[in-house]
Order: sequence, then C-alpha cells, then structure tokens
Amino acid sequence: MLKTSPDRLFRLAQLRLERADVGNTATWQLGDGGPRILLVHGFRGDHHGLLGVAGSIPEARFVMPDLPGFGKTKPFNREHSIENYAHWLIDFVDSAGEFDAILAHSFGTLVLGKALSDGLPARRVLLQNPITTTQRGGFVNSLADAYYELGKRERSNLLRSQLIVRGMSSALATTWRPGLRRFIHKQHSAYFSTYATNRSVYEGYQAATSSNVLDYAKHLPSKTLIVAGERDIVAPLTGQKKLAAITGAQLKIISKTGHLTHYETPGEVASYLA
Repeated sequence: MLKTSPDRLFRLAQLRLERADVGNTATWQLGDGGPRILLVHGFRGDHHGLLGVAGSIPEARFVMPDLPGFGKTKPFNREHSIENYAHWLIDFVDSAGEFDAILAHSFGTLVLGKALSDGLPARRVLLQNPITTTQRGGFVNSLADAYYELGKRERSNLLRSQLIVRGMSSALATTWRPGLRRFIHKQHSAYFSTYATNRSVYEGYQAATSSNVLDYAKHLPSKTLIVAGERDIVAPLTGQKKLAAITGAQLKIISKTGHLTHYETPGEVASYLA
C-alpha cells in the first residue's frame, strides 16, 4: 500500500497506465502481478476517477474500462439504460476474463448490481458510495431533472457548462484543504464532460435515477463490502446502513467525507481491497 496525497497517487498511477482495449470498450490496465481487480466508474466520469484507488496498491492488477458513452468508449446504438449497461458489463467480464474482485463507485454500483442480478459471477465485491435511494422528487432532484431535460438537445452546450460543473464539484467536495479542492475541481473540469453525446448522458442520468442497489441486494455475493462517506449527500448514510443490514455486508464509514471518497480518501478505500 502506498500512503501519500491523493493527487500524487493519481499522478503515479497515470505514469504506469497502459491502454489495452477489450472488444469495443476503451480499457486501461495498471500493474502486472497479484490479484486482478475490475474498477467500474460512476456517472459522467471515466476511468480517471478511480486512478487514485488503483495507484494505492502497486502489487495488484487493475482493469479500468470507460463505460459506453463516456470517456473513450463509443455510445450504445440503443438506449443507455441500466439493463443495457448491465448486459455490457456481463459481456465485458466474459471477454476480459475472471477477476478476483470488482469495485464499483456510485452509478457503477447500479450497473454492477443489475449485472449480478442478471447472472454476472463475482467472487468479491466492493460497493463504494453505492446508490441506495431512488433519486426522484424534491427540489434539488427537480432542478437536476430540468437541467438534463434542457441539455439533451443535440446542439445544446448546457450539460458541458464549466460553471455548472464547478458548482457541482464545490457542492460534492467535503474537504477544505485548498490543494485537494483544487485537484478535485481540476479533475471534474477535465473529465466530467467527456461523454459522447447529449443523448447518451441524458439517458445515463435516467438510468442512474431509476433504481437503487437495494433492488439487487439479494444478488450480492457473500463477500460484499460497502464503503460509505459520512457526509454523502448523493448516497446518504441511512441507505448504506440499510443495505448493510439487509445483506449482512460489512460497512466501512469514512469520516468527514462525502460522495467523492475516490478523490478525497483513495488510499483508505484501497486499504479495504488489499
């Protein structure tokens, strides 16, 4: 385990990263020995978001795909629904080969949960900030609905607005360390708008808000670990505790952090994989 600042972990991982596509999925690998771990990123991000976790464990082999419609992977030629993302993940694992563990963050936990319910085999699962509430209703969610509804038009630049991206980044970051906040804002500025089309991100938003991991709880393997942020406003702690109670999964709560555990405390998240 490497113990250093989050931004340094990201830089060290970036230096060792190698692209090795799996079928039509843009994929990166890190490491050449030890347990093989698949990382599934969250909504609107790409593989960069989980580099800090991967960079913390040099003795493991990480495989990091960009989800269809995000990063360097082309969008589906069909709807970007949770069902289609789950089918994609099953096909990806079938092509990429067996993994010792799968870590998924945020929206990625929905994709993984649905895939498990559809028969994806998994030895060990780590759910990082899993979505345990259906994001419907309320003032904030209504604003988000309107934002994506208005932004889905083909020539609209609303969804790529750097002003809105910075506002989102500021709302989600819980750290008050100036250097770390700058790093988080820089990451979101660079990678939060690397989606293929307005349609793909709009449909991804619909997928992300239409279900939650509790819907797939009975399909989680016995070796499931939940990592939650104490101050998570996207996936509140009450839902994480409910998921742990239902499944018997071990729950690790990272204090003074929110939904961005992959940026603020990647080393601590990685320690639960080691």
